[in-house]
Amino acid sequence: MAGSSARPLDGVRVLDLTRLLPGAYATSVLVGLGADVLKVEDPRGGDGLRAMPPYTGTGESGVFVALCRGKRSVALDLKNAEGRGVLLDLVARSHALVDSFRPGVLDRLGLDAAVLADANPDLVHVSMTAYGDGARAALPGHDLNVEGYAGILGLSRGTDGAPGMPAVPFADMATGLHAALAVVSGLRVTEQRRGEQFRVDVTMLDSALSLTGIGQGSVIATGEGPPTPDMLTGGLACYGIYRCADGLEIACGALEPQFFGRVAELVGDPALAAAQYDVAGQDALRGRLTALFASRPRHEWMTLLEQDQTCVTPIRTAAEALADPDLRGRGVVVDVALCDGSLVAAARPVAWVPSEPSAPQSAPALGRDTDTVLAELGRDTAAARASGALG
Repeated sequence: MAGSSARPLDGVRVLDLTRLLPGAYATSVLVGLGADVLKVEDPRGGDGLRAMPPYTGTGESGVFVALCRGKRSVALDLKNAEGRGVLLDLVARSHALVDSFRPGVLDRLGLDAAVLADANPDLVHVSMTAYGDGARAALPGHDLNVEGYAGILGLSRGTDGAPGMPAVPFADMATGLHAALAVVSGLRVTEQRRGEQFRVDVTMLDSALSLTGIGQGSVIATGEGPPTPDMLTGGLACYGIYRCADGLEIACGALEPQFFGRVAELVGDPALAAAQYDVAGQDALRGRLTALFASRPRHEWMTLLEQDQTCVTPIRTAAEALADPDLRGRGVVVDVALCDGSLVAAARPVAWVPSEPSAPQSAPALGRDTDTVLAELGRDTAAARASGALG
């Protein structure tokens, strides 16, 4: 990608029939890769993310803006025959379709695999479901449920033994990444084997389970899951979170001896290093570090430790992370336009794509692009509206 303004999926059109976080994240990644993502929404309110608080001063959902910028929106009633006809016209002119319906819903709408394949034999069709086609296929499920099934919550216990509520919906986001990867893989398959439809179900449970490599490693080695907390979740004092004198926190990630040894040197207590891996002495070491870091405000510790070989860093708020001048300078944080033209900061959707388009992207109003897309299809907007296809 060096020196090129082109992005990997330039020229690729993706139909987005998803709702909520996993789908929104999946297709935001595809937007970041250059795809033209056409969000097909129910005219009766659209994607539920539109109603997710908090809201901007323009009344838009902040989450919707973050995850749906750069997409186009078409309002179609898929329970209406004309609406389904419009969708099939779009399928014929698209490379991929991503949906998040429960198993069987598209079949009941008359949009089963055979119908979609007839409209476009080369279609890449990626579905996202909670549990796949097994015994739980008909069950509803959200991120928290899936993390429970996958063992993630069981691995996330504090010193009191209770699982903590996840601050990031890992199952949702992992599913989105896997779905985006499935689209890219499918495009490769259909490019190599023309006339072969690529169809895959990316499940939240499977995606979440794929994140548990460390826990799986313990089961493989011992037959049991790791202790909670383990060495990466509070078992080692050198790898933990500490509060400073001003109430702000730091993350001490000095897991290797060279890093923790350097911390000990810089804070003026070289003897700390000898206790780094003393299993029986972890509580005592944690107590010493707690008292040490609580003795000075965070900015003093950062001045001393942050730019050295210590792996000691500040714990930031989300707002502070987006205000990081280094991230802004590297183009990781970019401007996003609200519907009134004002600009807000957000992270670009794909970590390694070098830049966003020059004009800040915005999130579409529900059905904003319906007339334009119908015109591209050669369809009469007034007739479609009269038929009820547009709600």
